[in-house]
Amino acid sequence: MKVPIRTTANGTEYWDSEAKKVLFVPAGMMPSFEVTESPTTMLHKGETVKPLTDAPLFNLDGMTATQLREYAEENNIEVPGNLKKPDTIREYIEEQLAVDED
Repeated sequence: MKVPIRTTANGTEYWDSEAKKVLFVPAGMMPSFEVTESPTTMLHKGETVKPLTDAPLFNLDGMTATQLREYAEENNIEVPGNLKKPDTIREYIEEQLAVDED
């Protein structure tokens, strides 16, 4: 299955789920393969997805203090009021998430 993933002024990129690579078609040219416009899945037939067990479920890097507090509230983590900097809030949330896993 080949699915369009990005279009630029130079052309269109397609993801080939069977070969696991990106195919490029220059602007103004038609692809020499069949394109699936609205896939229900990006998996190749017979392929399964392995669950991610050790990977973090959410990336906290780059979030502001306000965003981190909102994330903590959504996950029932009470952040102490004396934590103001994003780095310290992030560390606290990560510690609480690690404690919850144990």
